[in-house]
Amino acid sequence: MAANNWQRAAFLAALGLSVFGARPARAQQPAQVLAEAQQQFPGQPAVFLDYRQDVLLELRGDSLAVSARHHRDLLHVAQGTGAYAADRVFSSHFSKLQKIEARTMVPNGTSYRTQKVQQFHEQFEIRPGIFFDDVRATNFTYPNVGPGARTVSDYTLKFRDARFLQPFYFATGLPVRHAELTVTAPRAVKLNYKLFGTEGANVQFSKEEKGSTVVYRWVADNLPAPPTDADAPEDAWYLPHVVYFVEEAPLAGKSQRLLSGVPELYTMYRSFVKDLDQPAPAPQLKHLVDSLTAQVATPDDKARTIYHWVQEHVRYIAFEQGMRGFVPHAPAAVYTRRYGDCKDMASLTHGMLQLAGLKSHLAWIGTRDLPYRYSELATPGVDNHMIAVYERAGGELVFLDATDPYNPFGLPTAMIQGKEALIGLDQEHSRVAEVPVVAREQNARTDATKLTLDGTSLRGSGQLALAGYARGRATAALRSADQLTQQRTVRSVLERGSNKFFVDKYTVGGLAEAEKPLTVDYQFHLDDYVQRAGDELYVNLNLERELTNDQIDVARRRLPRANEYCRRSKQQTEFEIPAGYDLSHLPANVQADDAVAGFRISYRREGNKVVQDKEVYVNYLLLEPKQFAAYNKVVGQLSEAYRDALILKRKPL
Repeated sequence: MAANNWQRAAFLAALGLSVFGARPARAQQPAQVLAEAQQQFPGQPAVFLDYRQDVLLELRGDSLAVSARHHRDLLHVAQGTGAYAADRVFSSHFSKLQKIEARTMVPNGTSYRTQKVQQFHEQFEIRPGIFFDDVRATNFTYPNVGPGARTVSDYTLKFRDARFLQPFYFATGLPVRHAELTVTAPRAVKLNYKLFGTEGANVQFSKEEKGSTVVYRWVADNLPAPPTDADAPEDAWYLPHVVYFVEEAPLAGKSQRLLSGVPELYTMYRSFVKDLDQPAPAPQLKHLVDSLTAQVATPDDKARTIYHWVQEHVRYIAFEQGMRGFVPHAPAAVYTRRYGDCKDMASLTHGMLQLAGLKSHLAWIGTRDLPYRYSELATPGVDNHMIAVYERAGGELVFLDATDPYNPFGLPTAMIQGKEALIGLDQEHSRVAEVPVVAREQNARTDATKLTLDGTSLRGSGQLALAGYARGRATAALRSADQLTQQRTVRSVLERGSNKFFVDKYTVGGLAEAEKPLTVDYQFHLDDYVQRAGDELYVNLNLERELTNDQIDVARRRLPRANEYCRRSKQQTEFEIPAGYDLSHLPANVQADDAVAGFRISYRREGNKVVQDKEVYVNYLLLEPKQFAAYNKVVGQLSEAYRDALILKRKPL
């Protein structure tokens, strides 16, 4: 499914770097164009004057031909916009570059002097995590870029398949004065569309019939540069864009439904995996499954064993070329090669489950990078991932994504929580099911620490246990790490109190047992931590201060905040009151509970010891701006609670 990834990545990259030519501004003098842009968008380095795409759908024989003309006009406003001089256009098996022209319009008194780009360099696009794909980047550089100059590009892409149309984004990383998409299609072609993220963008839609064609037009003007808040969701969640798609078209002498809904989308997906239905299993794969499950009693244990085998023995490598972005290899081929992408790993997992006599399905799904749901949109753009689904006897679904080698059986990978999966049931039928969001209790960090006082330093020992996604992240960092790297990782996981924290000794357990918590037994010392004032000692048992000072600036932040997974931290700290001292102040119990976050801190005395129990939880995947105030309130109360310390007073002699 990674072909969807490159389509979106290439398109958004082009938005950020491509440069345009503004027809509304051409009648104006260069100085006037520059002054108006500076006044309208103060402080911005550059402004897109015209940002246009014209799509043409044509019936040719038994097919629907698609071409898209792109026009970009960028006005350079400030000094130092050299980074925008470099531009690129992406093409691939699905979208072939037909022609390209680019030029710089240099201010020349009351008009512009044109300097054309002379050299275009084409190369394969190498992206992180992708071993090979057929995406090509045509790179070029505009000459003589400076304040007042306009860099303009015009290029045309031809699409091989009308089902893989790209969305149009009205906004980019810079302000846009005028953005426009037109789609011209024959009357007999039924086109539909969905708008996303357009609240406040004032996108205007019109539809005009011209002879035997219909022109669909979407226009948005005067769009400011989008916010760039940290930990924000991906662009598709908030940038205004339109997804347009062909529902029906007269092909091969009759009207055909292309993307009218989930059934049509599944029909297309089913065509990609039809060759996986083998009349007889590969002998070597059947032998492997039999040997793995021979001594395994329950269906769940069989599924668990197979899932972990694929995780451990098949390396994730994305190799995409043409339809390989959508078509998986057969299970036997993946088993032989021992590498593959998400489709291949899903194919192998599914095939092995079936050989074990278990009920299994292939499923298509979009990761949390994409905001779409099948109920609102049923196109290939909804999905960018593929998994296997194991169905228990009672109908319960277990979502198996072996691309994460450390993900526990029974949990979906973090990146697909809350998303809808399109599950193939047979050649004609499918169903949509929602992947559960993993409860915070399953992603637990549990710590038990015993503390003693050594002068003004603390000495401690304890055990940390990590479960769920928390376990997986730590396991990924610790497995196959050399000794020095492991020491640094353990220290970062355990670090608390101050930068004078030192790990004296540790032992890691459970690295090879995926279904059990990862444990770290440790000893440490923390120098100069205890404060002394006369005959009193101040000991703050909140050595770990999760979320402290994590206030969100509600006056400045405009975007939601994304979180990888919900989590809970539980810690019990046992402090031994040193000889010669008595407890004069025990902090009060305090708690705060909200849907998005909360905590509980309690203290009690047991003989010559003080025991603190602390729980902190974060309970959101996407924190919306309307929830910022509630989150900030919890964080403020927690930060205040962290300040309260034990007070020990020296006993009279």
